[in-house]
Amino acid sequence: MLMACMLMADVSPASAQANVSSARALAIDAHASGVFLNRQGDVLTAAHAVERCGTVYVLKDGQVVQASVRAIDASLDLAVLSTTLKPYLSATLPLTDPATHGGQTVFAEAHAVLQRLSERHALLSNAVTIAGRDGLQLLSGARQGASGSGVLGSAGLLLGMVVERVPVGLTGYNAPITTLSKSTTKLGAAGSTAVRAVGVAQIRQFLDAYAIPFAVSDQPQLGPHQSPASRAATLSAGIVCG
Repeated sequence: MLMACMLMADVSPASAQANVSSARALAIDAHASGVFLNRQGDVLTAAHAVERCGTVYVLKDGQVVQASVRAIDASLDLAVLSTTLKPYLSATLPLTDPATHGGQTVFAEAHAVLQRLSERHALLSNAVTIAGRDGLQLLSGARQGASGSGVLGSAGLLLGMVVERVPVGLTGYNAPITTLSKSTTKLGAAGSTAVRAVGVAQIRQFLDAYAIPFAVSDQPQLGPHQSPASRAATLSAGIVCG
């Protein structure tokens, strides 16, 4: 993280666009992740990943741009960053609240991992939903840097956003957690754990409250044999705290 911040101090948005190799190096050190919400370049991420940053940068496809916090809600652990990036693709949220029962295969991964994930076009899922009372919970190998990652269902719709790791079976204030951003040090979950994500209903309410545009549809965004991993890589952005 220190190396990333030192590099960022010498990289302006203009020079970063011209220096793809430097941007790729920074992408590996991104401390959190985000999801593009619209063609204007707004990025959804975790509030804990950006709330203490002096400056926030967003990384995508060899570009590094400075971002501003457009909306934030620490109680939901949600934030939206405004950027000058113009994404090729932005997320689609389901119009109807998805079922929260366990056993649904999904995909969720950190931006930095996605950049070096080989054969992602053949990867249909890497996590499974489990029954939980505290948001959307996943059996997932997601690690530090995954905060702000989108949870995509098999149809390619955004079902939630990763924020932390919690012990299986414990909820509420007594449950120790591990936030999944490299910039934070709030560690505590041990033993059998699950990844918790903010569900899509809360995300929609948050975005509506701040008048942030986003797409909603119940129509599948992927065919039955298309990869959510590839779509996640296109939607994903890296977050660096300066």
